[in-house]
Amino acid sequence: MPRFFVDDIPAGRYILSGEAGRHGAKVLRLRPGEAVTLCDGRGTDFPCTVRENMGDSLLLDVGAGTPSRGEPRTKVTVCQCLPKGDKLETVAQKAVELGAYEIWPVESRYCVAKWDQKSREKKLSRLQRIALEAAMQSGRGVVPKVLEPAGLRRTLETAQSAGDILFFYERAARGLRSCLRGIGDRLFLFVGPEGGFSEEEAALAGELGARIASLGPRILRTETAPIAALSAVFYEKGDMEP
Repeated sequence: MPRFFVDDIPAGRYILSGEAGRHGAKVLRLRPGEAVTLCDGRGTDFPCTVRENMGDSLLLDVGAGTPSRGEPRTKVTVCQCLPKGDKLETVAQKAVELGAYEIWPVESRYCVAKWDQKSREKKLSRLQRIALEAAMQSGRGVVPKVLEPAGLRRTLETAQSAGDILFFYERAARGLRSCLRGIGDRLFLFVGPEGGFSEEEAALAGELGARIASLGPRILRTETAPIAALSAVFYEKGDMEP
């Protein structure tokens, strides 16, 4: 069923205009009687029926709002150290589909990729667009934010004050299942760049209360690790139940 995010709370009859309305009217060619869902971006879905296709917008009959089913109880921020190329786009897309609460690009010692001020705004805008499209496709109730890049120490200190930290390090002695015992519902997952984390960075994370975790004996690519970690976390926390 087509899904669209709106800025206001729809009620009664609602005109879906702008880019979303054009997409529904011209690309999907929705016809009277067909069902769509509007979401207020704050976790409430509104079932709707197309009343009229007006060429570049849709006139909808709006039903009563219900809580979105696509939001996990566990809020997870994916702190992904800047990878090369377009790998961060893949991470953002798949992490949002799985249920990530936020995506936070991180600058660490072995990051080859660097974001300058000139390209930063454009890259963030594109990543946020990818997050929106992934949220629509996967039935999410909110559109996860892509935060401004920050250094590793700052992100760790912020995470320390806001929730629990899982810091993935290839030399870690503890497995993920062990690290998840007794952990809360507000998590920050730290994944290194292509070169991983340094010993000093892992030590800093430990000093700031992070649980230093392994994802197993196989070395995962930087864009694979957060997807594997999110899947495992949501499974263990019961957030993959229907």
